[in-house]
Amino acid sequence: MSENADATVDAEHLIMTVARAFYDDTAIAIIDVLIRDKFLRDDQDMGERLSLPPKQIRKTLQFLQDEHLVKNEAINDLAEGGSQATKYWYIDYNHAVNTIRLRIYLLQKKLEKDEVEARSSSIYLCPGYRTKECNGRYTEIEAQQVVDSETGQFLCQECVMANEATPAPP
Repeated sequence: MSENADATVDAEHLIMTVARAFYDDTAIAIIDVLIRDKFLRDDQDMGERLSLPPKQIRKTLQFLQDEHLVKNEAINDLAEGGSQATKYWYIDYNHAVNTIRLRIYLLQKKLEKDEVEARSSSIYLCPGYRTKECNGRYTEIEAQQVVDSETGQFLCQECVMANEATPAPP
């Protein structure tokens, strides 16, 4: 039981941290209320607790639902003498944590791709390239293969001159 409780506390902490890092104040307040009270009706319960207009609460709840952080369940109040179905909002911790994990994974993949693209755009030029004596241009990977083991400098394979690194292509 304590392992499950620890996982819930960790999930709550993760969701609160993500909310504070990436969402506006209204979303943060709604997430905090849902974590504290577990299930709430959008208009009656949340409006009273947050002192926000119902329209703004519904708009933010829909946004958070589109972000896969909150879910709702419609409960039919007609059987109990009510006038309509009522939406109860809650955080599905398992789904929200998996969504956050997926976004982190996709962000890591994007950053790795951007890093590879940035590294592959580095070009190393032979000193004779600017004076038109040589046409030696190397990518970062090619330049690593033509390093002089004694001096640690890049050697041009065409004219055997030490290369200089330039961050931008010519």
